[in-house]
Amino acid sequence: MSLCGRILLGLSAATAATFALAPATLAAPKASKSIAVRIEGPNADDIREDILALVPETLGVVDPDAFSESLKGAGQTKPVGDTLVSKAQRKKALDRIRKAGKAAKAEGVIYGVSRTNKKKKEVHLVYVDENAGDLAVDSAVPLSGSRDDRKRALEELLGPTLAQIAPPPAPPPAEEDEAKGDREGEGEDGNGGDEEKDEGGEGGKGGEREPHEAGSALFSIELGVEFVGRWFDYSDPRTQNLPPYSVFGQPALSVSGELYPLASTDIAVLKGLGVTAGYARALGLDSAVGSGDPISTTYERINLGLRERLSLGEASVLGISAGLRFLTFEIDAPADLARTVPNVSYTLFRAGLDGRFPVGPIALALGAEYILPLSSGPVYERFTGASVQGVGALAGVMIPVATGIEARLLVEYARFFSSFQPEQGDAYIAGGAIDQYLGLRLAGAYVY
Repeated sequence: MSLCGRILLGLSAATAATFALAPATLAAPKASKSIAVRIEGPNADDIREDILALVPETLGVVDPDAFSESLKGAGQTKPVGDTLVSKAQRKKALDRIRKAGKAAKAEGVIYGVSRTNKKKKEVHLVYVDENAGDLAVDSAVPLSGSRDDRKRALEELLGPTLAQIAPPPAPPPAEEDEAKGDREGEGEDGNGGDEEKDEGGEGGKGGEREPHEAGSALFSIELGVEFVGRWFDYSDPRTQNLPPYSVFGQPALSVSGELYPLASTDIAVLKGLGVTAGYARALGLDSAVGSGDPISTTYERINLGLRERLSLGEASVLGISAGLRFLTFEIDAPADLARTVPNVSYTLFRAGLDGRFPVGPIALALGAEYILPLSSGPVYERFTGASVQGVGALAGVMIPVATGIEARLLVEYARFFSSFQPEQGDAYIAGGAIDQYLGLRLAGAYVY
């Protein structure tokens, strides 16, 4: 017995020493976790995209088609709809969602229904996991504000839950592994970082552009109907051949657009630089001189320019623009009247500022510009020493209709003021003239 005890005691000591000298064994990493995300109703894709942007990198996302099949297999073949919101009616739906999540090997399911509740748009979200108790997330996020407002609300609602279920990031590599990686990253000539340089390129990997947002759009196009007016009058007229002119409410078609070719890059200044263009023409415009017959009249406006777009935060955008405008207002009068009508053919340089400012679900547009006529046209050629300058202003409201689509109501005003230096014996004598243009535009626009 004494010998056996000594043998057992020796074996125990040897075993203890072996474990004491052996290196510690790391615990096996936990299996990766995934969630499923499904949204029903209007703008479902955009809402799902905003939610996916909040998911931590360590948390996987189940393929949406695979989760749809799991839902069908669980018995949920139709959209859940408003049943998800009613606590008295949603038990079956939640059980099916829970069953589908297990089948898809998801840690949990973010399920949402986009709907209109008491004339207010919202998305009601729940987080369904394997526990049948209270839901970790069971609330609505308003959709009436800007997309940035929606993102912040989604982050406040879902962020804590996502952070809780996401696995921690992988531990940093040991110093020896880092050194090894540094050596492997160096080329034969000893210069490291080539791979990173190749991936980034000269301009980096490119900036993240928010589609359908005015502050980062690649392009926008607007098509509308404009009701135009013009008022031309002389100041201090001395001769009888200077009749005033006015017209208002004449319909015109207008089309305009902006293109920002480098919007998806991170190149300072250039990513916000865009090309702008616009065209408008009155339809069926006639003028009458005195009690005479209607005379065919042309009103045409062409805009070409550059615009630098600056983000001011909270979806506000400031624009700095410069370019040319070609403005023609020509009354096709017979020879005996041609020298009394105020025909103009402006070639204009314009420079100005404009801004877009969100106010709740809509956005306000404001702008002002200085206009310098490079050439003015026939009416000014009649006067000695004519000098012409101009200013412009714009105001309006943009109302979102669907993703990337908005209705616009805009008022645009331009005023040209001129002074003359008449001399004795001139056929036309006045102190100056005021030429005003007003456009009330109803338009639809697509922003991408």
